[in-house]
Amino acid sequence: MGASMVVSAVEPVPGVPQAGTIRVQGSVTRDEAPALRRKLLDQLARTDASKMVLSLGDVDKMDTAGAAVLAEVVKRAVERDVHILLCSPSEPVLKIFRLAGFGEILARTCADPTETRRRLLA
Repeated sequence: MGASMVVSAVEPVPGVPQAGTIRVQGSVTRDEAPALRRKLLDQLARTDASKMVLSLGDVDKMDTAGAAVLAEVVKRAVERDVHILLCSPSEPVLKIFRLAGFGEILARTCADPTETRRRLLA
């Protein structure tokens, strides 16, 4: 099993008004998926940010349950008119998104913080 899952509190994005980042680290599999879902949806509901970044560079393991949670969070963000991007997804994250056929989610990924910042400011 990978490292325990850690989800940060929403952190402001320097120089980008109304933007926040949530960092997800560790293993995101069916065992962690319910807790990830609760934490992300709770933070999404409580934030005033109109732009949100999920930083996924430190996710070392993800299965379809974890990918489904992220897809749901993206859908909920869009429903709330929150512009959401996935920053620096690790290879395990990209692999499961590709396998699951999550084209809409892949379109919201940014290779690095520079691209994320550019897209947030656009």
